[in-house]
Amino acid sequence: MRSLVESIAAHHFVDGDRVVVAAGTDELVLRLARTRGPVLVGGHTSHTRCLAAAGIPADELPLLDYRIPAAELCLRFERGVGLAFVSNPHDRTGTVLGAESVRRICAAARYNDALVVFDETCAEYALGPDFTSARWWAAHGHNVCVLRSFPEVPVGYLIGDPAVAGRIRGGTADTPARTAAFDALANPAFLARARADNRAARALLCRGLTELGIEFLPSAADFVLARLPGPVPGLRDLADVGLADHVRIPVGRADDVAHLLDSLRERTGATT
Repeated sequence: MRSLVESIAAHHFVDGDRVVVAAGTDELVLRLARTRGPVLVGGHTSHTRCLAAAGIPADELPLLDYRIPAAELCLRFERGVGLAFVSNPHDRTGTVLGAESVRRICAAARYNDALVVFDETCAEYALGPDFTSARWWAAHGHNVCVLRSFPEVPVGYLIGDPAVAGRIRGGTADTPARTAAFDALANPAFLARARADNRAARALLCRGLTELGIEFLPSAADFVLARLPGPVPGLRDLADVGLADHVRIPVGRADDVAHLLDSLRERTGATT
């Protein structure tokens, strides 16, 4: 019987020495950050808090128009950054990096002998021409890794540079989580259903926000970043990560979305 590493490797058509499994992507982020530096985090993401909680210093690259500025990131590699975490889709804004940006970032990391790690944990929902995964770069050559996970399963995994994978290989997910991951890999309909449910609920949410007159960013993830007209009682915005008056709204089931829209309508005093 295949191990989970072997199953993931086969699913992504890569060699097993390029795959590492852990209890979640945060665990992999910490392992990676302990291997080299200086560390740079692209935009205000969950990686920032994860690293700070572990006492690992990291600089932040500010977003430009809600996106990772690829050109500036490439310059940071030239100036000595040894490891950069890039969330694609971005885990605060839902914006994505296109093919040219991904190519430039990967090429710059390799040229400067740095490591770039693309966190693609929302990538299962990022269908469409605007999103480009870095999996091809992670599957061939060095200096590039990708982090992935399974919807609703507490398992994270890395695909990438075999030398990097070898340095961080260690403990894995617990047995129930591994079993759930096996089931997800063996059942393509599970992922297809999760994508379809997310697209339907996200469309419902965006339609409702439009009707309420609330601005939002087009999202390629399982959440939507909305910009409120001002402070709303009972809602905490993202001012602490540089996005004042913005809220990150998770996309749940259709009935969850309907309830949330009703709550927003009441709190904002909007009428339709």
